Amino acid sequence: MAAASPTGRKGTPALSTIVLLHDRLATSVLLFMAAVGVWGLWTFLRGGTLSGSLAGAITIGQVLILAQSVAGAALYVAGRRSPDPVHYLYGLTAVLVLPFVWTYLRTRDQRQALLFYSIVALFIAGLAVRGMTTGG
Repeated sequence: MAAASPTGRKGTPALSTIVLLHDRLATSVLLFMAAVGVWGLWTFLRGGTLSGSLAGAITIGQVLILAQSVAGAALYVAGRRSPDPVHYLYGLTAVLVLPFVWTYLRTRDQRQALLFYSIVALFIAGLAVRGMTTGG
């Protein structure tokens, strides 16, 4: 028996699994990027610079965002579309913002990069919240 979807429609077990994965990845992106943002701001306030550990965490966050997007694209292709089109704008922004910031910061001072990446991580956490509220 197929599990009921969040919108009340029944789907195949595979589709229900993708819905669950998309939902759980959204929560993971929110919590992970919020933690990275707070960690980065704390490091900045203590006079630190962008470290390999923090850069690695930001990269892991981007991979989480991409996995979330792949699950969302699979749902879209399967016909499970968000009732609010702005949901896709939040997702697209989350995917693109870190690469854009990286191109801007790659030749900048590492302390300045730390501040920018920390703020962007918190911004992405906010995008995750907005995406969750518009996803249906």
